Amino acid sequence: MHEISFKKLRVILLDRDGVINQEPGPILTPEQFIMIPKSSEAVARINAQGWKCFVITNQAAIARGDLNQAVFQEITDKMHHELQKSGARIDGQYFCPHHPDWENGKRLTEPKQCSCRKPGTLMLEQASSEHGFAPDETVFIGDTTTDFAAASGWGTPSIGDNFLINLSCLNY
Repeated sequence: MHEISFKKLRVILLDRDGVINQEPGPILTPEQFIMIPKSSEAVARINAQGWKCFVITNQAAIARGDLNQAVFQEITDKMHHELQKSGARIDGQYFCPHHPDWENGKRLTEPKQCSCRKPGTLMLEQASSEHGFAPDETVFIGDTTTDFAAASGWGTPSIGDNFLINLSCLNY
């Protein structure tokens, strides 16, 4: 278990599906991307604290062939637009387009692992390297065991997604 030191905190890492937006299943079109109520306000509060905010997300639908990178970018653009309505912003996004059982829309006969897919830590390491922050300056907010395992594997604390919603309601 990693402790959170708010004195050192500079960066919040967020999973996307199920934390920022509703997750009824894979998000395959911009129309399916629906913000979780109050998540934009929570991200705005993160921004107001001066903390950097990055999205770290697995996107297996790309490997399965159900989603291409152009539509993924349209979904990302919609996320940014929805966040901006509340004065919120994401400072960067890292995504894994892989799945161990799929590649380019075809089911693999042998599983193929990658380092970036959570619970792997490559996306966290990449964000850290590119933006100059360390695990002890970071908290990961997620909604699945793979999010929590990635955070733990990288050496940063994690918090369940309900914290993000509660953050939007705090008065400070």
